[in-house]
Amino acid sequence: MTPEQERIRNYLIVQGRKYSFEELWTRSASSRLQMIDEIQGLTQEQADFSFDEDEWTIAEVLHHVVASTTRVTEVVELLANGETPDAGGVEPPRESADVGIDMLIRKVIEGGINWAVMTSRLPKEADKISTSNHSFFGELHSGAWYLFQRIHDLDHIGQITACKQHPDYPKRV
Repeated sequence: MTPEQERIRNYLIVQGRKYSFEELWTRSASSRLQMIDEIQGLTQEQADFSFDEDEWTIAEVLHHVVASTTRVTEVVELLANGETPDAGGVEPPRESADVGIDMLIRKVIEGGINWAVMTSRLPKEADKISTSNHSFFGELHSGAWYLFQRIHDLDHIGQITACKQHPDYPKRV
Protein backbone atom coordinates (compact mmCIF):
# COMPACT_ATOMS: atom_id res chain seq x y z
CA MET A 1 0.00 0.00 0.00
CA THR A 2 1.36 3.44 -0.90
CA PRO A 3 1.70 6.13 1.78
CA GLU A 4 -1.24 7.99 0.19
CA GLN A 5 -3.41 4.86 0.26
CA GLU A 6 -2.44 4.30 3.89
CA ARG A 7 -3.36 7.90 4.76
CA ILE A 8 -6.76 7.54 3.09
CA ARG A 9 -7.31 4.14 4.72
CA ASN A 10 -6.62 5.58 8.17
CA TYR A 11 -9.01 8.46 7.47
CA LEU A 12 -11.75 6.03 6.39
CA ILE A 13 -11.30 3.76 9.40
CA VAL A 14 -11.09 6.48 12.06
CA GLN A 15 -13.80 8.77 10.71
CA GLY A 16 -16.04 5.85 9.75
CA ARG A 17 -15.93 4.55 13.31
CA LYS A 18 -16.23 7.96 14.98
CA TYR A 19 -19.41 9.14 13.26
CA SER A 20 -22.86 7.62 12.83
CA PHE A 21 -24.13 6.80 9.36
CA GLU A 22 -26.51 9.75 9.59
CA GLU A 23 -23.57 12.07 10.30
CA LEU A 24 -21.56 10.53 7.46
CA TRP A 25 -24.54 10.81 5.12
CA THR A 26 -24.18 14.59 4.82
CA ARG A 27 -20.62 14.11 3.55
CA SER A 28 -21.58 11.46 1.00
CA ALA A 29 -24.68 13.36 -0.12
CA SER A 30 -22.63 16.52 -0.58
CA SER A 31 -20.13 14.82 -2.88
CA ARG A 32 -22.88 13.12 -4.88
CA LEU A 33 -24.70 16.44 -5.31
CA GLN A 34 -21.44 18.02 -6.44
CA MET A 35 -21.08 15.28 -9.05
CA ILE A 36 -24.65 15.80 -10.23
CA ASP A 37 -24.00 19.54 -10.59
CA GLU A 38 -20.93 18.76 -12.73
CA ILE A 39 -22.83 16.53 -15.15
CA GLN A 40 -26.16 18.34 -15.51
CA GLY A 41 -26.82 19.44 -19.08
CA LEU A 42 -23.96 17.52 -20.69
CA THR A 43 -24.36 16.60 -24.33
CA GLN A 44 -23.47 13.17 -25.64
CA GLU A 45 -20.54 14.73 -27.50
CA GLN A 46 -19.20 16.17 -24.24
CA ALA A 47 -19.74 12.90 -22.38
CA ASP A 48 -17.82 10.98 -25.05
CA PHE A 49 -14.96 13.49 -25.36
CA SER A 50 -11.50 12.04 -24.86
CA PHE A 51 -8.40 14.20 -24.68
CA ASP A 52 -6.04 11.28 -24.13
CA GLU A 53 -6.44 7.56 -24.77
CA ASP A 54 -5.32 6.86 -21.19
CA GLU A 55 -7.92 9.20 -19.66
CA TRP A 56 -11.52 8.14 -19.15
CA THR A 57 -14.38 9.94 -20.85
CA ILE A 58 -17.10 11.39 -18.65
CA ALA A 59 -19.44 8.66 -19.89
CA GLU A 60 -16.93 5.98 -18.83
CA VAL A 61 -16.51 7.65 -15.43
CA LEU A 62 -20.27 7.75 -14.85
CA HIS A 63 -20.72 4.15 -16.00
CA HIS A 64 -18.07 3.15 -13.45
CA VAL A 65 -19.62 5.28 -10.68
CA VAL A 66 -23.06 3.75 -11.23
CA ALA A 67 -21.74 0.18 -11.08
CA SER A 68 -19.49 0.88 -8.11
CA THR A 69 -22.19 2.66 -6.10
CA THR A 70 -24.49 -0.34 -6.44
CA ARG A 71 -21.78 -2.67 -5.11
CA VAL A 72 -20.65 -0.35 -2.29
CA THR A 73 -24.27 0.05 -1.18
CA GLU A 74 -24.56 -3.74 -0.87
CA VAL A 75 -21.24 -4.04 0.97
CA VAL A 76 -22.12 -1.34 3.52
CA GLU A 77 -25.55 -2.77 4.26
CA LEU A 78 -24.30 -6.32 4.70
CA LEU A 79 -21.34 -5.30 6.88
CA ALA A 80 -23.47 -3.01 9.06
CA ASN A 81 -25.74 -5.98 9.73
CA GLY A 82 -22.84 -8.26 10.72
CA GLU A 83 -22.50 -10.16 7.46
CA THR A 84 -19.26 -10.53 5.48
CA PRO A 85 -19.81 -9.60 1.85
CA ASP A 86 -17.56 -10.21 -1.12
CA ALA A 87 -16.40 -6.73 -2.15
CA GLY A 88 -15.36 -7.88 -5.61
CA GLY A 89 -16.60 -5.61 -8.36
CA VAL A 90 -16.48 -2.50 -6.20
CA GLU A 91 -13.85 -1.02 -8.52
CA PRO A 92 -15.06 -2.12 -11.96
CA PRO A 93 -12.54 -1.66 -14.78
CA ARG A 94 -12.75 1.02 -17.44
CA GLU A 95 -15.36 0.13 -20.01
CA SER A 96 -17.61 1.95 -22.43
CA ALA A 97 -20.95 3.14 -21.15
CA ASP A 98 -23.82 0.96 -22.28
CA VAL A 99 -26.35 3.83 -22.28
CA GLY A 100 -26.44 7.50 -23.28
CA ILE A 101 -25.58 10.47 -21.08
CA ASP A 102 -29.19 11.26 -20.13
CA MET A 103 -29.65 7.74 -18.75
CA LEU A 104 -26.25 7.86 -17.02
CA ILE A 105 -27.23 11.09 -15.27
CA ARG A 106 -30.50 9.50 -14.15
CA LYS A 107 -28.61 6.45 -12.86
CA VAL A 108 -26.16 8.64 -10.90
CA ILE A 109 -29.12 10.43 -9.30
CA GLU A 110 -30.87 7.12 -8.63
CA GLY A 111 -27.70 5.80 -6.97
CA GLY A 112 -27.72 8.80 -4.63
CA ILE A 113 -31.37 8.23 -3.75
CA ASN A 114 -30.75 4.52 -3.14
CA TRP A 115 -27.81 5.46 -0.91
CA ALA A 116 -30.09 7.62 1.24
CA VAL A 117 -32.71 4.85 1.43
CA MET A 118 -30.04 2.30 2.37
CA THR A 119 -28.78 4.68 5.07
CA SER A 120 -32.24 4.87 6.60
CA ARG A 121 -32.27 1.06 6.90
CA LEU A 122 -28.92 0.75 8.66
CA PRO A 123 -29.01 -0.25 12.32
CA LYS A 124 -28.27 2.53 14.83
CA GLU A 125 -25.78 0.24 16.55
CA ALA A 126 -24.21 -1.08 13.37
CA ASP A 127 -21.43 -3.63 13.29
CA LYS A 128 -18.19 -1.72 12.78
CA ILE A 129 -15.98 -4.68 13.65
CA SER A 130 -16.59 -7.01 10.69
CA THR A 131 -14.59 -6.09 7.60
CA SER A 132 -14.41 -6.70 3.90
CA ASN A 133 -11.37 -6.22 1.71
CA HIS A 134 -11.05 -3.24 -0.62
CA SER A 135 -8.56 -3.74 -3.45
CA PHE A 136 -6.67 -0.47 -2.67
CA PHE A 137 -7.35 0.14 1.03
CA GLY A 138 -7.41 -3.32 2.58
CA GLU A 139 -9.86 -4.44 5.24
CA LEU A 140 -12.55 -1.83 5.94
CA HIS A 141 -15.47 -1.90 8.40
CA SER A 142 -18.98 -0.70 7.46
CA GLY A 143 -18.38 2.93 8.45
CA ALA A 144 -15.13 3.05 6.48
CA TRP A 145 -16.85 1.55 3.46
CA TYR A 146 -19.64 4.10 3.86
CA LEU A 147 -17.17 6.98 3.87
CA PHE A 148 -15.28 5.41 0.95
CA GLN A 149 -18.25 6.29 -1.27
CA ARG A 150 -17.57 9.98 -0.64
CA ILE A 151 -13.87 9.62 -1.48
CA HIS A 152 -14.75 7.64 -4.58
CA ASP A 153 -17.19 10.29 -5.81
CA LEU A 154 -14.69 13.08 -5.15
CA ASP A 155 -11.98 11.23 -7.07
CA HIS A 156 -14.23 10.84 -10.08
CA ILE A 157 -15.43 14.45 -9.87
CA GLY A 158 -11.76 15.30 -10.36
CA GLN A 159 -11.69 13.24 -13.55
CA ILE A 160 -14.85 14.93 -14.83
CA THR A 161 -13.47 18.38 -14.04
CA ALA A 162 -10.15 17.63 -15.77
CA CYS A 163 -12.01 16.56 -18.89
CA LYS A 164 -14.25 19.64 -18.88
CA GLN A 165 -11.27 21.97 -18.39
CA HIS A 166 -9.32 20.63 -21.35
CA PRO A 167 -8.98 23.27 -24.09
CA ASP A 168 -10.43 20.91 -26.72
CA TYR A 169 -13.50 20.01 -24.65
CA PRO A 170 -16.61 20.59 -26.82
CA LYS A 171 -18.57 23.67 -25.83
CA ARG A 172 -22.36 23.72 -25.78
CA VAL A 173 -23.80 25.27 -28.89
